[in-house]
Amino acid sequence: VGARSAAAPLLVLRGGGAAALLAAYTRALSAAPFATKGASAAVVAVAADGIAQSLTRKGGEAWDWARTRWIVVWGVIFSGWANALWFDLLSRLFPEARHSGIALAQKVLANQLVMAPALSAAFFAFTVLTRTPPPAQSSEAFDRFDLEKRGRIGYHELNVRALGFALSVWWAAKWAALRRKLAAELLPTLVRGNAYWTVVQTVNFRFVPPQCMVLFGNLASCVWTTYLCIVANRAAGDSSRNS
Repeated sequence: VGARSAAAPLLVLRGGGAAALLAAYTRALSAAPFATKGASAAVVAVAADGIAQSLTRKGGEAWDWARTRWIVVWGVIFSGWANALWFDLLSRLFPEARHSGIALAQKVLANQLVMAPALSAAFFAFTVLTRTPPPAQSSEAFDRFDLEKRGRIGYHELNVRALGFALSVWWAAKWAALRRKLAAELLPTLVRGNAYWTVVQTVNFRFVPPQCMVLFGNLASCVWTTYLCIVANRAAGDSSRNS
């Protein structure tokens, strides 16, 4: 008994920090599971984007805080909440995955066929919509609109028409940019993602408690999101040179 009592503080000293963090996360998860999963996913996403920016930022280039703010939105909604709902669904569809190799393989396969490509495509779309600079045509749309109509229609009607024209130009340019990005990057990303996530999710679905699956997946996704941030934010010319 004495030996065990003496050894206990040593274990606390060695693993106390990680154990305390895990205990705090577990308490927060019990109190507010959805919010906790979203918040933890956002923290991991910001860390991944920070690593990506540190690796790709050229000398003297300012930190992209707008990109950091947008990655928080991605982390909360997609990496956190969407994954939480998806993992709950998979747990109901494959309840024997922790004990059956066949059920585990089916669960991993379902994840890789459905959620993996959906999240990769969604991340590219999210980046193009929020981070790709708007085309010059959309910012100049008001000037290109027939201003001579000011004398024939009301000022507010003119602004509504000009805004509609600007939005149509903006959307057309964004859609074209997204198509180019998906054509150049989606297939290689899925191939690499399947190699990485098949191993990660096999461990996750087999050994990690259900309430911690999102946390484990988000920690593993720090590496993957770093890669995605680099790929999604690089220019078309860079992707062709690196493919």
